[in-house]
Amino acid sequence: MISEYDLDCTNCGESLIKREVTSETLGFDAHGSLEVAECPDCGDRYFPETTLERLET
Repeated sequence: MISEYDLDCTNCGESLIKREVTSETLGFDAHGSLEVAECPDCGDRYFPETTLERLET
């Protein structure tokens, strides 16, 4: 199964890296740290399904 970490950034084509950011950084409260796929070149962020599921609750 392909995940966001296997894909390239749709904005600039750079390989994405796995990062953990606080939910407050993303504008959410009380979710702790969340995994995102982030582009080290342009800073775009992509959200894996597991992160989206945590934000739904």
